[in-house]
Amino acid sequence: MKKVLFLLCLMWGIGSVYAAETADVSALSLREQVGQTIMPRIMIGQQKDFKKAVLNGEVTGFFIKANEGLLIHPKLNFKNQARFIAKQRKKLLKTIRDLNKWAAKSPHQIPLLLAIDYEGGTVTSPMFLGLKQMPSNMLLAASGDEAVVADMYAAQAREILLTGANTALGPVTDVNSNPANPIIQTRSFGDNAAQVGKFSAAAVRALQQQGVPAFVKHFPGHGDTAVDSHYEQPVTSLSEEDLWNTHVSAFQAPVDAGVAGVMSAHVVYPALDADNPASFSSNILNGLLRGKMGFDGLIATDGLDMGAVKGLQVEEIVRRAYQAGNDILLLSGDVRDMKTASTYPKRAADYVVQTNASERPEVSAEQIRKSAQKVLDLKRRLGLFSKPAAANTADTGFEQASRRAAEKGVTLVRDTAKNIPLAKDAQNVCAVFFADNIFSLQLKAFSDYLAQRGKTVQAVYAPLTPSQADEQAAERCLAGADVAVVGTSRTSAMNEKQYALVQKLLAQAQQAAVPAVLISLLNPYEIALYPQAQTVLALYGPTRYAMQTAARILLGEAPAQGKLPISLP
Repeated sequence: MKKVLFLLCLMWGIGSVYAAETADVSALSLREQVGQTIMPRIMIGQQKDFKKAVLNGEVTGFFIKANEGLLIHPKLNFKNQARFIAKQRKKLLKTIRDLNKWAAKSPHQIPLLLAIDYEGGTVTSPMFLGLKQMPSNMLLAASGDEAVVADMYAAQAREILLTGANTALGPVTDVNSNPANPIIQTRSFGDNAAQVGKFSAAAVRALQQQGVPAFVKHFPGHGDTAVDSHYEQPVTSLSEEDLWNTHVSAFQAPVDAGVAGVMSAHVVYPALDADNPASFSSNILNGLLRGKMGFDGLIATDGLDMGAVKGLQVEEIVRRAYQAGNDILLLSGDVRDMKTASTYPKRAADYVVQTNASERPEVSAEQIRKSAQKVLDLKRRLGLFSKPAAANTADTGFEQASRRAAEKGVTLVRDTAKNIPLAKDAQNVCAVFFADNIFSLQLKAFSDYLAQRGKTVQAVYAPLTPSQADEQAAERCLAGADVAVVGTSRTSAMNEKQYALVQKLLAQAQQAAVPAVLISLLNPYEIALYPQAQTVLALYGPTRYAMQTAARILLGEAPAQGKLPISLP
């Protein structure tokens, strides 16, 4: 571990040696300066689509995603999940190696910022990249312990660096004040701005102390919305005072902690700017964030292919994003057409050069210069211009941090029936879990733990939308059981078939006088839909350690230490 920390300190810039001309914006043409502000999405395994853009110096880096889990939904189970994730990791590592190799051949050999959305809970994209599963922010917050948050994010930073990536698009600093929010949910640290700000700042300090710049998101707050900005234009109609008290103020703590970047939201806040989403609003980015809050780091847009900003030409998107005050543009196109998306960086540079050749430029060359210099300064501080440290496979502390987060965060919401601990003669356990198949091994960890303790466990692993066969299997499982455990998964909305079957199983257990335990696997707001459930655990995301902790709580081997970081409706 000491060797890992030493290498990471070097990567943060201690003793960096770099070519001065490549860390100074004056060595770059206007076209190349634009390139230092453009960060497209790249899909692992499809890096060749952007080879030309990298070789030409048209991009500052990439935020990295995978088709799997987004466009492709592989058939996974506990038998093949580990192999699948290992295969994805190889694709990720090769993608990063190729990108860095091409950057070294670009005109100024400027290294790349390679960013990852490393979240947990409802966000499964890191697992499809071959990364270890991150506990959700809400699970971390349920621990009530800043040290738990810090340890987990420090371990995340070390995992990011081991892949060759170097930037975190997080932590999420949104305050989830709307229980019906379809996109934030467990990505948030809770529904209290002071709490969210405190934990967000702890995460920021932990990431950046390990050499990974953080970009808190989604400023000035996505937690009050009822629609998903990936598909629609959300509007938050709170007053300016309410916005500050319940959402915006959460960002002040990470700003004061020295966060490297802030990501703007594709949300309209009429009290602040009735005409533009925050990502295109100078009032919000320059007036509020830089003016009132004193932020002087990098401002990045959210993905510029999202539904909230769709329908605009690349040049219009670029113009509005720069005019609003963004330093980095996550300029991406349709994920199904990466070849076209790979032309967007050149189009952005063409537009800026052309407008600056006119009498009245729509985008200031001086603004581009300042933004590009800030990006280069960050790369220099990271030590990216020096020879990169060799990859180290030593323990990053990720597993220990994840286990501790689960042990301190899994929450017993209620136990009015006094079903915990399970009666000693409760031998036969029926466990029915509704979840995405990327969680296969994690769900099995619950059954395996009970089996290791001598229980007879019959498990049914059903998808989010159960079939008739799943329903029949669940009913067979329940017949003759001494205990019924039902694990539910609400994502952006409650699945009607899942909801109906859970209600049926709870009713059958009650009729048969079988103790029933409801485990909210993902979104704790779903708990309010099951008032008849007398014993309820909240996991905020089914990590392996959260599932094992739930089993230990049921057996009376461990106390439930977590506290709900939200108010249930």
